[in-house]
Amino acid sequence: MYKPAAPQRSVQDCDRILASPASPFALEDRLIGSRRVKVYRNLPDSIRDYWLTAAQSFGQRKYLVYEDERLTYSETHERVLHLASLLHARGVKKGDRVALALRNTPEWIVAWWACHLLGAISVAVNAWLSPEAFFHCLSITEPAAILVDEERQQVLRSRVAELHKLGCRTLLVTRTSTAVAGFEPLSAALAAHAPSALPDIAIGPEDLACIFFTSGTTSLPKGVNSTQRQWMSNRWNTATGKARMILRRGEDLPKPDPNAEPPSVLLTVPLFHVIGNQSFLALMTAMGGSVILMHKFTPARAASLLLSEGCTMTGGVPNMVSAMLDELDRRPGAWDKVRLESLSYGGGPPSSSLPEEARQRAPGASASQGYGLTETNSVATTFAGDDYLARPTSCGLAALAVRIKIIPPTHDGPASSALSLAPGETGEICIHGPNVALGYWRDEEATRKAFDDEGWFRSGDLGYLDEEGFLYISDRAKDIIIRSGENISSVLVEDALLQHPAVRECAVVPVPCPQHGEQVAALVVLHPPSHPSRHRTSDVSEAALAAHCATLLPRHAVPALVLFPSRESGALEGEEEGGGLIKNATGKVLKKDLKAVAREEWERRGGAGKARTVPEGHEGDKEPSGTEWNGLRIRAKL
Repeated sequence: MYKPAAPQRSVQDCDRILASPASPFALEDRLIGSRRVKVYRNLPDSIRDYWLTAAQSFGQRKYLVYEDERLTYSETHERVLHLASLLHARGVKKGDRVALALRNTPEWIVAWWACHLLGAISVAVNAWLSPEAFFHCLSITEPAAILVDEERQQVLRSRVAELHKLGCRTLLVTRTSTAVAGFEPLSAALAAHAPSALPDIAIGPEDLACIFFTSGTTSLPKGVNSTQRQWMSNRWNTATGKARMILRRGEDLPKPDPNAEPPSVLLTVPLFHVIGNQSFLALMTAMGGSVILMHKFTPARAASLLLSEGCTMTGGVPNMVSAMLDELDRRPGAWDKVRLESLSYGGGPPSSSLPEEARQRAPGASASQGYGLTETNSVATTFAGDDYLARPTSCGLAALAVRIKIIPPTHDGPASSALSLAPGETGEICIHGPNVALGYWRDEEATRKAFDDEGWFRSGDLGYLDEEGFLYISDRAKDIIIRSGENISSVLVEDALLQHPAVRECAVVPVPCPQHGEQVAALVVLHPPSHPSRHRTSDVSEAALAAHCATLLPRHAVPALVLFPSRESGALEGEEEGGGLIKNATGKVLKKDLKAVAREEWERRGGAGKARTVPEGHEGDKEPSGTEWNGLRIRAKL
C-alpha cells in the first residue's frame, strides 16, 4: 500500500509563495462594486484578449482535434474572425446574447471565441435538456443569434416564430448544407459573407461575459451570469492544485519550457458545463495545448483517443474516469502506451479508493479532485498528489484566491453575517472569490437568497473543514435522508458501498416509511466479471452489501433496501454510454429519476413492513450517540 509522503512545506507557506508578486499566481486586493476580493493580477482584461494572446502566441500549434479534423491555433482564429464578422454584419453587438446549443464540435469553440471578439454574452445552453427546459433557457436570455446542431434544430423547428418574437434575428445550424424551417446552414452563411474588420470596442474585466445554466434537476434551470474576470479567474483556480502539489514536495515551480511538448486534453464533458469550459478549455488554451473533442462519450472511444492522440490530461465526473480506467485495463499493453500526466475529476463524490486505483494504474499521472459549481465558474477547492492520496474523501483546499466558510444551515440571512462553524462541524458551504458569479439572470429573488452584497455565495451543499482547511462534502442539503430525526448523508453511505470491491457504481436515495419518515435505499451496479478486482460478483447479494455497510456505518444509516436495478426499470443507461446508472449530459447521476425507481420497488416489496433495516446478525447493535456518530463518520471517511 502506497504511503503518501509527508509535506515539506505547510499550506500557508505554499500559498505565500504562490501569491507573491513575482509568481504567475500573484494576487492583489480589489474593490469591485460592493465586493472586496483578492484577484489574480496576471489576467488579461477580457476573454477577447485571452483568446487573442493564445492565437498569436501559439499560431502553428495543434489546437482542435475532432474525428478526422485537425486545426491549429491560426486556422481556428481565421474561423473565429470570419464568424465574428458574420455575426457583426447580422447586427450582433456588445451586450447582446448569442446562444450556443450543440455537441462538442469545433464550431462550438469557434463560436465561443467569436462572441467574445464582439463583446457579446455567450449563452451556453445544455444541449440535452427537455424541449420545455431548452426553450426556457432561450426565452429568459432572448438571444440575438443562436447556433445549433441538427439535433437541436429538430427540437426548435416548430418554434421559429417564437424565437423571432424573442428578438433572435439569426438562426444558424452547423454541419449541414440543408436549410430547414428558418434555420440557415452556417457553412452557407459563411460562404456568402466576405469577412470585414471588427469594431474597436472597449471590453473590461467587470463587463458581463457569459451565462451558464444550473442543472435544473429539481426545477427549471437558472441562468448564472458571470463577468470576464469571473470566467478567467478559473484559469488560475484550476492550476492551484498542481502548483501546491509541487511546492508541498519541497520543489520550486518549474520555469516554462518553450521546447516542451505541448499538453493535450481529452475533453469528456460538454462545453456547456463549467468543467469542460472554464477548467479544461480555458486552461488548455492558456497553455497552448490541444483539445481532443468527442462526438459522444463512451469508455471505449475515450480509451482509444487517449492512446491514439497521446493525451496528457483527461478527467470529468468520477464515474467517467473509473469507466475509462476499466476500459484501459481490458486492453493488453494499453497502460504502457498511455501518456497521462494529470487525471482530474469533480462534479460528484468519487469513491475513496479512486485516487489509489488511479495511482496504481497510471503512476506517472497526478490524480486531482476538486469542488465547484456553476455559480463559482468551476473550481472552488482543489488538490492533487499526496495531499489527495492522504485524504481521499476530501475535495481539497480553497483555490488560492478563494475563501470557504461553513455556516449553520439554519442561518436566515446573508452568509457574510453568519458566524463560521468550528473545524469538524457540519454546515452549509459558502464561497467567496473572484470567480463567484454575479447572480442569476433576471431572477432577483433567487440571487438575493444565494448571493450577498459582499460576494459570498451560499452553495446549498453541506460539509465541514478540518483543522488544516481541507473541505469534506457531506451532502447536498436536498439529498439528506432524515430517518427518525437523524440526518443521514447519502454521500457517506455511497462511499461505504463503493469500498466493497464488487461495487462499480451506486446511488443512495430516500424511500418513504410510515414508522421512520424515510429509509435509506441504495441502487447498485456491480463490476463486470472481467474487472481486475477479480471479485465474484455472482456471490454478492443485497444482504451481503447491507452487512458490509453495517461494518462502516451507524445502524440507522445502513440501507434498508439494496437494489440491483434492471434495464427495464429505467435506471440504467445503454452499454454504449457505459451501462451504469442513468445520468444527465454532464455525467451526474439522475437521483430524481432513481428515487422513483427505488420507491416503486420499495412499495412492491411492501415498504417498511417487509424491509430489513439492519442486516442479519446486527440486530443487537447499539444506536450510536451523536459523539459516536462523529467518530464513525470520520473512521468511515478515512
